[in-house]
Amino acid sequence: MRWRRRRAPTPLETAIQAAVIDHWRILGEPDTLVAAIPNAGALGQPGLTKGLADLLVMGPYVPGLVAFIELKRDEHSVVSDDQLEFQRLCAKLGVRYAIAYGRDEPIALLEAWGVVRRAAA
Repeated sequence: MRWRRRRAPTPLETAIQAAVIDHWRILGEPDTLVAAIPNAGALGQPGLTKGLADLLVMGPYVPGLVAFIELKRDEHSVVSDDQLEFQRLCAKLGVRYAIAYGRDEPIALLEAWGVVRRAAA
């Protein structure tokens, strides 16, 4: 009998979002903000907008001072047409927008944008 090595399950986007915000709360630089945009399931509910990114990021070193991050579980996750439209609008207006996969990519973006300190190695 052959044993297969199982891959760890990919965390849900909500878990990734919580981990990224917790990371910012612990290692966040002064005068920065990382906030969840509670827009899951925007299906005609008043005030919700399809395609809006998962995180709002603000800080003095963020290009343009404001950015959005769309979180995806892994590289197989689908980017919806509404999300692509929001990405196009951000590009047209010169607003930084990124799609980040897993937990580590969004944290690396926050480090690159000067929003969080790098964790000790």
